[in-house]
Amino acid sequence: MTRLTRRTVLAGSIALAAPAWAASLFDPTSQEQDAALATLNTPGHALLLRHTLAPGHGDPADFSLRQCQTQRNLDDVGREQAVKVGAWLRAKGVAPTTVYSSQWCRCLDTANLMGFRPVVEEVSLNSIADMPGTEAAKLRKLRRFIGKLAAKPGPAILVTHSTIGTHLIGGLLGSGEGAVIRMQPDGSTSSIGRILFGMERV
Repeated sequence: MTRLTRRTVLAGSIALAAPAWAASLFDPTSQEQDAALATLNTPGHALLLRHTLAPGHGDPADFSLRQCQTQRNLDDVGREQAVKVGAWLRAKGVAPTTVYSSQWCRCLDTANLMGFRPVVEEVSLNSIADMPGTEAAKLRKLRRFIGKLAAKPGPAILVTHSTIGTHLIGGLLGSGEGAVIRMQPDGSTSSIGRILFGMERV
């Protein structure tokens, strides 16, 4: 029986409307992933990463950023994924100058478990889900951050949420999926290629 994963569902959803090459958006080969990673050595590129597996959706209405027990958090699988992501990147020779993370605990835990330092909290990477009326202002702040980051030596890793990932690459990232992005001084971004870190998505 075929295992139904998030990536399988996403790939299937585009099958009727997209050309055959579009499947590589969700199932890039090892060679395609290596080529995308190689661009990290060029200024103006970063690795975007959605936090690893945190079962459920959203957060309770009364959650607090400084109280992890009030949030949706990584489970054992998600913690193991984060460790594997860091090990896979080191094996590929990726040495980030900085890991920027959303202030949500599931993102900070992902960033820290990867084992790179320093990990820096970045408010513009925070989730914009379930916050009506604030999206435009938050996205302007995100673009300002990206524009400044584009001029810095790198590479950097950005650990964030599906909502932010969608705005930066124009498509959904599964839990623990990544994408190499090209950043422009005006804060605009484009996706160079998906990164799966050698794992099946759950």
